[in-house]
This record gives sequence, C-alpha cells and structure tokens, in this order.
Amino acid sequence: MIVLGRHRPLVHDAWSESAVRAAIEEIAADAIAHFDPDRFWPAHPSDDGGSDGDPSFYKGAAGVIWALDYLHRVGATRVAEDFRPALPKLLERTIADFETNSPADYEKHGSLLRGDMGAALLAMRLAPTSSLADLVHRRAEANIGLPIRELMWGMPGSMVAAIHMAEMTQETRWRGLFEVQAARLLADLEDTRQGPLWTQDLYGERDRWLGPVHGFAGNVIPLLRGWNWLTPPQQAQVAEFVPKTLAANAWRSEVGTTWGARSKRATPPRMCQHCHGAPGMVTTFADAPFASPELDALLLDAGRFSWAAGPLTKGSNLCHGTGGNGYAFLKLYRRTKDPIWLDRARQFAMTAIVQYRGSQLVVGRGRYSLWTGDVGLAIYLWDCITGEPRFPTIDVF
Repeated sequence: MIVLGRHRPLVHDAWSESAVRAAIEEIAADAIAHFDPDRFWPAHPSDDGGSDGDPSFYKGAAGVIWALDYLHRVGATRVAEDFRPALPKLLERTIADFETNSPADYEKHGSLLRGDMGAALLAMRLAPTSSLADLVHRRAEANIGLPIRELMWGMPGSMVAAIHMAEMTQETRWRGLFEVQAARLLADLEDTRQGPLWTQDLYGERDRWLGPVHGFAGNVIPLLRGWNWLTPPQQAQVAEFVPKTLAANAWRSEVGTTWGARSKRATPPRMCQHCHGAPGMVTTFADAPFASPELDALLLDAGRFSWAAGPLTKGSNLCHGTGGNGYAFLKLYRRTKDPIWLDRARQFAMTAIVQYRGSQLVVGRGRYSLWTGDVGLAIYLWDCITGEPRFPTIDVF
C-alpha cells in the first residue's frame, strides 16, 4: 500500500532550531518580496496550470496574506508587511474568481477555502468591520439549505468559520448558526456497510469520501472544534460513530493502518497524504476529546504507517506534501506525550526544508500558497519548534 515513487527517503540532517528559524524567515521574506499589489503572487509550475494572481484562501493570495500575518503575530518572523490596502481588491477578485472557476451552482455556497467567506475572515483578522462580519454570516447561513458537500466548499467549512468568528467577535449569533448546522450535519449521516458516513455531492458525482478536505473527516472537524457547543447526546453520537467508521474503512498491513480517498473499495489505497490517507486522518482525529483503546490503537498504527511511507516526493506543502504528513506526528505527540513523535515530526521538517530549497533553486522563487506552498510549510516548521500543532485554517485563524 506504500507506492514507490510517491515517497522519498529522509535527509540525514540533524534537527537544528536555528536552521529551522532561518528557513521560516527566508520563506516569509521571499513571499513579501514577490508580492505585487495589483497581481498578488505568480503561479507556480506545480500548481497544475493555475494562473497568476489566484486570490483564494486555499492556494492563493488570501491564504498567503493570512499566513504572513500569522507568522509575524506569533513571533515566528521579524519581517512584516501591511496588506490592508490590498483587501478590497482581494475580496472583489475572490468573488469574480469563485463565480467563474467553481463548478456549476457552487457560487451559491459559502466556501471557506475558495470563496469570499474565507477572504472576509482574513479581512476580519486584519481590519474588522461589522459589514465584513455580516458578509461571513450571510455566506455561512446560505449553506443551511444547500448540499452539505465538505470542508472546502460547504457547510463544514462555514461551521469552522463560525467558530473562528465567535473567537474574534464574541458575538452569540455564531454559536446559534453553528448549532443549526451541526444538527443538519448529524441528521444527514447515513448508516452504511462501512459504518456511519456522509454521501458527498461533489464535482458532479455522489460518493462517500473519507479525508479531511473532501470527506468524512472534514465533516467531523467542526464537530470536534466546536465540541462544547454540541449537546451531550450529540457528543455521545460523535464519540460512538467516529471509531466505528474509522475501523470499518481501515486498511491494515504489516507497516500500519491507512484509509483510501473514498469509502472502502476493493483495491488498496495509493495515497498517503493529508487530504487522502493516514496522515490527515491522524491529524483530524488525534484531537478528539474522547478516547478508547481501539481508537488510540488505530491512530498510533496510522502514525506508524505515515512514518513507514516517509516524506512525499510531491513537495513540502501541507495538503499533499511532507509538511502536511508531519502534522500527524505533532498531533500524536500532543495526544500521547511520547517524544518519539516530536522527533519524527522534526525529521520530516528537516527533509521538507531541503525539498523547499530544491524547488526554489529550480524555479528561481518560492511557491505562494497556504495549503500547497511555502508559507504553510513555514507554519509547520514553527509548530515543530514549539511542539504545539496548530493546523492552519482549522485550529487557528
């Protein structure tokens, strides 16, 4: 189940906090140096044909601006830039890009990672206004009557947005919105042969996805993040179905446990990355405020699989790169307090730095994206220093 060619060996560089701090500073300085107030950032050759100036939170300007502000805010970097003058243009272009480039009817959704809900959240962080808060609320509220889909495009993302907005504004309306959407989300859970699952209406297909961006794990993320907003029966329901579904869809082998992109199929899964496979499932469910011997054994075995697979050849990023896989080890370190997981996270960090610098040498500049580029890696590197995993967009905004 570990596919040759998708993974690479670890580098043998010893952990060096000074070297990691230097890489974080280098990534931030490079991103600021290449920012253009009219065109934002250039696309990268690895962006699958993406165009310059992508404004989205997932792989464009909104995510990069947020990451640079966050890195400076937490003391990870000295370099800083005032991006507030760019916010009106960013919001305008995000709306146009979302309407033009999203699948049919997706423009009706409040999308955390691709639409202006995410961009408005960024603006609320940098230059908050009541009108921006109202925009986020309208976009999130619209998802109540639309297909649930998943974290990137639909209701689970708006529930995450409600949690972040409550933290930023202290307004009670966000909890009310979350509670309505949590009830809808749990009501749409289906009993299947592979345990309780949601059917995603995604890109013209109806299927049962599993991962933290497009599937089951992504739908559970806001339920875990908003745990104290759930009723006791809802908490009991989540604590019961999560281990059941994970066990029913697990692929077990001598090197550990993983999961496919979709509900269990006849052929073993090929991907082992944050968005599909063991690392993202560990990163999601190691934060569960409940435990059982079976659940903890599954998570540890999935961490073992992620370690056996090794760093990803696709790059150093979060969504499908070495940094994203490393978050599984940081989360296990926090859950278990076993230092072996922090050591493994840091070994992945040193390898990711080599990957980032190798790509920069080839292209001549960085890759400017939160989920698929260098600033996401910088946040992972910082978390390897502190030992406190805060996955961007999900755990922290």
